[in-house]
Amino acid sequence: MNGFSTITQKGQVAIPKAIRDYFDLKPYDKVHFTVQNGKIVAQPVLNIKDMLGIISTNKTISKNKQKEIIRKHILKKYEYNS
Repeated sequence: MNGFSTITQKGQVAIPKAIRDYFDLKPYDKVHFTVQNGKIVAQPVLNIKDMLGIISTNKTISKNKQKEIIRKHILKKYEYNS
């Protein structure tokens, strides 16, 4: 998947709709920019608070375990390399 965008005078770039839809990006969502191998890479940033409720279980688990489960889910969903 790819798309084109133009940098505005303020340095802003619009993310193409197909990519926003694929990552379910909404207004005010955060995006992290990095440079990797001479390329600009943009990755969605998910807030732990946004992920609450994703875990459904009758068991009680620690906050650290919850964070680890959420981290693994994010890595899998967005295929991040850790």
